[in-house]
Amino acid sequence: MKRYIILLLIVLLASAALAATVRTKVMSFDNPGNRRLLKTDAGNYYYYRSLPEKSMTLNTAGVEKIQLRSFGIEAIRKPQVTIIIGENRTTYDLKLKERLNGFYLYEPLEFEIPANTPKIEVLCYNRSIYLRSFQLITVVPKPKPVTIPNRVINAHAGMIDIMHNSTTSDYYTFNAVQPLKFTLNNSRNAVVYVRARLTDRSLPSFSLYHNGVKVESHEFSLKRTTKYSAPGVKNLTVGIKLNLPVNSGSGEYELRADTDHLFMARPVLLKK
Repeated sequence: MKRYIILLLIVLLASAALAATVRTKVMSFDNPGNRRLLKTDAGNYYYYRSLPEKSMTLNTAGVEKIQLRSFGIEAIRKPQVTIIIGENRTTYDLKLKERLNGFYLYEPLEFEIPANTPKIEVLCYNRSIYLRSFQLITVVPKPKPVTIPNRVINAHAGMIDIMHNSTTSDYYTFNAVQPLKFTLNNSRNAVVYVRARLTDRSLPSFSLYHNGVKVESHEFSLKRTTKYSAPGVKNLTVGIKLNLPVNSGSGEYELRADTDHLFMARPVLLKK
């Protein structure tokens, strides 16, 4: 279940990294008429109106999509603008968005530019309307490499501190009910240091599994350590060092208790 969650997070991160963004680039008319400055939260730009009974031309070589912004200096009953692409003429109604500083701001128009279109014309007969064009550029960021953790602990019975001199190390516990499960990724290898709590004269034993297959079993002696200690553990065995099977990519490892003892393990990654 935890591996599924990790994979899901990786997919979501990758999807977020690939999410496209759109930025605008100001375009200039080749033959504009008068201009007016409009200051808004989106920026301060000069807007242009065409010369009487003339259209304004835009160079659209390499342009895929355009946004046309506009405003009127007076209330207009039916504001319209016509876009001429080759032999095709399309007339758009301008919808009032808001009033700002006495101007009538209209909703932006967005339209696709057919491939290999060198220029288009913008025609507006009403000279109370000012226009500005922007190229819409879709930016797809390069995907960031997703780093998979070298070691993932999937299951354990709790954590415990084991002290040696003035240093403390984190160990994961496992028992007859709950094994210790972990994954090694990125072809990383590791060793595991294991200790057990002695409760009587019985010998603690456990087994190592790799990708669901039993590899080996180990049995502790009754010898107690005098150099290591753990909170609440009176009789701690000497340690066993496990050299894990070689990991060629991603491997599942599991330590299962064969006896009714508390075991403590610490997987440590080996340097490459």
